[in-house]
Amino acid sequence: MKYTAALLQSVFILSLLGYLNPTIVLSQTNGITTASLTGVISDETDNKIANANITIKSLSTNLVRKITTQMDGSFAAGYLPPDQYELTVEVSGFTPHSQILELTLRTTSLINIKLKVEGTKDYIEVSANNVFTTDQTEISNNNNRTRIESLPINRRNLIDFSLTSPTVVRDRVFSDGVAGSSGLSFNGQSARFNNITIDGLDNNDLVSGSIRSTFSQDAVQEFQVLSNGFSAEFGRSLGGLVNIITRNGSNQLHGNIFFFQRNDKTSARNAFANKKPSFEQDQLGFVLGGPIKKDKSFFFTSFERFSSNQSNIVTISEDSANSARRQGFPIKTGAVPFAVGLTTALVRFDTQLTSNDSLWIRYNYGGSYNGALEPFGALVAESNGGVQRLDDNTIALSNTYINPKLSLVNETRFLYGRREQKVLPLDDGPQLKIIAPEGQLTIGRGIFLPQFRSERFYQFVNTTTISQQHHQWKFGVDYLYTSFPNNKSNLPLFPGGLDVFVPIDFSQLFGIANLPFFTGLQTFDPSLRTPAQKAFLTLAASQIPTFFPGFPKNLPLANLSIPITVLQGFGDSNLTVNASSLALFGQDDIKLTPNLLVKLGIRYDITRIRFNPDNKGNLSPRISFSYHPFQRKFINLHGSYGLIFGGSFTGTSFSIQPARSGNLKVIAFPFPFSILAFAQPGHRYPESKTIPPGVAFIPQLSQTAAIQKDLRNSYSQQINLGVDYQIGKHTLFSLNYNFIRGIKLLSSRNINPIVRPSADPVTNALTGRPDPTQGDIFELESAFDSYYHGFSISFSRQFTNNLTFFSYYTFSKAIDNFFEFRIDRPEAAVSNPLRPGDERGLSLQDARQRAGFSSNWKLNFFKNPILKDFQLSSIISLESGRPYNLLAGVDLNQNGDNPPGDRPLGLGHNVGITPDFATVDLRFSRVFSIKEKLHLEGIFEVFNLFNRVNISDLDPVFPPDSQGNFSLPKQKNGRYITPPERYRNAFSPRQIQLGIKISF
Repeated sequence: MKYTAALLQSVFILSLLGYLNPTIVLSQTNGITTASLTGVISDETDNKIANANITIKSLSTNLVRKITTQMDGSFAAGYLPPDQYELTVEVSGFTPHSQILELTLRTTSLINIKLKVEGTKDYIEVSANNVFTTDQTEISNNNNRTRIESLPINRRNLIDFSLTSPTVVRDRVFSDGVAGSSGLSFNGQSARFNNITIDGLDNNDLVSGSIRSTFSQDAVQEFQVLSNGFSAEFGRSLGGLVNIITRNGSNQLHGNIFFFQRNDKTSARNAFANKKPSFEQDQLGFVLGGPIKKDKSFFFTSFERFSSNQSNIVTISEDSANSARRQGFPIKTGAVPFAVGLTTALVRFDTQLTSNDSLWIRYNYGGSYNGALEPFGALVAESNGGVQRLDDNTIALSNTYINPKLSLVNETRFLYGRREQKVLPLDDGPQLKIIAPEGQLTIGRGIFLPQFRSERFYQFVNTTTISQQHHQWKFGVDYLYTSFPNNKSNLPLFPGGLDVFVPIDFSQLFGIANLPFFTGLQTFDPSLRTPAQKAFLTLAASQIPTFFPGFPKNLPLANLSIPITVLQGFGDSNLTVNASSLALFGQDDIKLTPNLLVKLGIRYDITRIRFNPDNKGNLSPRISFSYHPFQRKFINLHGSYGLIFGGSFTGTSFSIQPARSGNLKVIAFPFPFSILAFAQPGHRYPESKTIPPGVAFIPQLSQTAAIQKDLRNSYSQQINLGVDYQIGKHTLFSLNYNFIRGIKLLSSRNINPIVRPSADPVTNALTGRPDPTQGDIFELESAFDSYYHGFSISFSRQFTNNLTFFSYYTFSKAIDNFFEFRIDRPEAAVSNPLRPGDERGLSLQDARQRAGFSSNWKLNFFKNPILKDFQLSSIISLESGRPYNLLAGVDLNQNGDNPPGDRPLGLGHNVGITPDFATVDLRFSRVFSIKEKLHLEGIFEVFNLFNRVNISDLDPVFPPDSQGNFSLPKQKNGRYITPPERYRNAFSPRQIQLGIKISF
C-alpha cells in the first residue's frame, strides 16, 4: 500500500502542475496495436500556425483522419494502424504541403513542418521513417515489414526476431517438451514469465509459460519487443513482452507465393556425427490480401507448410549403448532421424464501419506433428523422446471507436481459443538415469508421458483513452479465463518408473571398510563386473536379508542390476482445472512542459486457479518520464520504475490436484528393494490406476507434491535509465541501463529431505526426515529471487535508400538462487533444500557479454541492369559463455535426492562456464520484374556461414573415483572452464537454403 499512496500523491501534484500550464498539448498515446504522430506547423520564419488543416491518409486503405493545429501550432493524432501515410497540410496563404511517411508500432513519430508562402510550387516529399520517437519512455525494438521480409531468420520462426534485441537471449534452461517455456530470457529472467501477444491478445500457453501456435512471418505487419518501462496496460510479464501485429488487406489485390528448400547436399556435417546424416527441409506457402469493398472492407489470408526430415546426434558411447542393449534397452547412436511437420493458416477481415469506427476479425490455425517434442540427442537416447500431435484454433476480434468531439478512443478486443494436444512416448519405459564414463545418460520413457491436454481460452479486453489539453487518461479491464474440460487432460508422474544408477561405494553405504566400489555402468550391467565384485554380491545376497527384513534370501545379485533407487507412479492422472485472471489498470500521461512528459499508472491483478491458494490480488504502480533537455528534440532522457507481476501457471495445479485427491501415488523403492522393482518383467511394475498387489504403500517411501500455503504471484521491480540521441534524420544512438529484481519467484524444493542419514538407506527414508510420517514432499514455492544489471549501447540507421542496420553491445550480470520447478532435472536439486538461500550464484541466463548486428543493404544503385535490384542482409550474433552446474552424480550428503543433484567438493551454484557462441547468417536476393506488378525473387540464404561449432550440450557430471577424489577442470577467474572432451553436441552446422518468391 505504500507504493499506492506515493503514486496517488504524485498523481495529485503532477496533475496540479499540468493544470497550471493549460496551453500544453499532449502527444497521443498509442494503443497496443497502433502508432501515433505529433509535431508543429510553422512558417519559414518559425512563427507557429494555428488552425492549420491536417489530413492523414493511409496509402493502403485510404483511411482518413482530419485534425487541426492548436494555438501553438502543435498537432497530435493517435491510434493509427502501422502503415504508410500521406500527410497533407493546408492553410490559407501558404502552399499546401504533402509528405509520405511510415508509422511503426507503438511509436510516436515527430514531424515538424515549415510551410512556404503561397505561390511557391506545390510538392510531395517522400521521407524515410524517422528512427527517433518523441516522448518514448519504454525500452523497445521494432521489426517492421522491411526487416521481417529481408532478414535471414532460421526456419522463418518469427519469434526469433526477439533475439536481435539487446536484452534478449536464448533460454539455456531445459525448455523443450511438454513442460517447455517460451525459449526467450529477457533481462536474465525465466523464459516462463514472458507475455506474447498477437494483436493485443494473449498467445501464451498458461500450463508452462510457453508460446501457443503462431503463423507465417509473411502475415506479420510489425513485431515489437519491449523489455522495460511498460505502461500500466501491460502485465503478466516479469521479463519482457513480444507484441505481434498481423497484416490487413488494402485497396490493391496483393500477395505472394514462396518456396524454400535445404538438404544435406548443401549443408555441412554436424561435428559430432560420424558421417553427414540425411536432411531435407521444405517451406512453402502464400499470402493474399485485397479489397472486399474499396476504401471500406478488406481481407487478408496466409498459409504456410513446414516439413523436415532431420536427425539428432546421440553421442552415447558404443560401450554404454551395448550395456543398455544387453539389459533389454535398445539404443541408436549417432544420427537418429525424426520428422517435423507444421501447418499454419490465418484469415483476417477488416472493415471501416464509419469514419470513426473500425472492426476486424481474425482466425488462425496451427497444426503440428513433432517427432521430437520431448527432445533427445547428446546423452539422451531416442527412447526418451515424445511425439506431439497438436491442433490450435483461435478466433479474435477487435473494435476501435473514436469520438473526436470528446477526444475519446475506445478499444474492445475478444479472443476464443481451443487447443488439443497429444504427446505419446517413443518407448514403454522405464526411464533410466545412468552415470557412465561419458556423463549422465537418460534412456527410456519421459516421466510425464503419455500426456493429453485439452484447453479452452477466453479473453475480453476493453480500453478507453481520453485526451484533454495536457492530460491523457487511459483505463481499462483485461479478463482471461482458461479451462480444461473434465478428464480430457492429464499429468502422469513416473508411470513407467524412474531408475537411478550411480557409482556405489559399499564401504561408505554400509560403514564397513574394504568393500568394493562399483561404477554407474557396473551397477547397471552385471556383465561388466569383476570376479571380486561378483563374489561380494554373492556373499551379500545371504547377508542383506539380515539387515533389511523382507528382502528375499539368496537372490542372484551378481547377475542383477542394482539401482540406487526406483520411483514409480500408480493411479489416475486425469485432472480438471480452470483459471481466471482479472486486471484493472489506469494511467495518466501528463505533459508538464513542452519538453517533459511524465506517465503515472497503476494496475491491479487478481488470479484464481483451482487448488492454488487465494490472495487479495496485486497492486503495481508505474512511473516513467521522457525529457528533452533545453527543448532539444533530438535528445531524449528517459527512465522508469515499476512493479511488474508475472502471470500464473495452471501447471502448478496440474502437479497438485492428483496429490490432493489421493488418486495418484508415487512410490519410492530405496536400495536394496530397488533391486526387486527393477527385476520385474519389463523392469517395472505393471501400469495401473491402483497399486499392484504385493506392493505396500508406505508414506515415508513415497513422493508427493505440495504448494505453499501463502503462495504469491512472482513479481519484479524494474528500473531503467536511458538516453537517445538522434544524429541527422535517420540515425539513432542509445544508451540504456536496466535493473531487474525478481521477487517471490516460483520454483520447487524438497521440504522433507533426509537430514539424519545413517548406514541404512531404508532407515534413512523411514526415520531420517524432519517429518518422519511422510516421504519426499516437493513444494512449489514463491520463495526465490534474482538480480539483473544490464548496460546496453545500440546504434541504428533505418530506411535510407540503400542501407539499414541495427547494432548493439550488452554487458550484464544475472544472479539467482534456483534452477527450475521440474523435479526430474538433477540441476534442479540443491545441496541443502532446507537452505535455498545458500544457492545464490550466477544464473543460467547470465550472458555476460553479448553483441549483435542486423542489416539490410539494397544494391540497387548500379546503372548496369544486370547488377540492379540485389539485396544483402545479415544477422551476426556473439555471446559469451553461460554458467552451468558441476554435478557429482551421486548423493554425497545422503539426503535422498533423486536423481542426485549434489556438487563436487561443495562447489557453489553454476560455477562452470560453457564455450562462447558466435554465428553469422546471410541472405542474398535478386528481384526480377516480369510486369509492373509481377515480380520474381530468387533467394540464397546461409545460416552459420563459417560453420562454427557452437556447443549445445556438455557433460556436467564429475563423479568421485574409488578413492572419493574428483577430477575437476581447470579454473579461470574463479570459473571452471569446460574442456573439449566434455563437449557432447552442437547447434546446427552451416546450412544453405534456396528460395523463390513470386509477388503480385
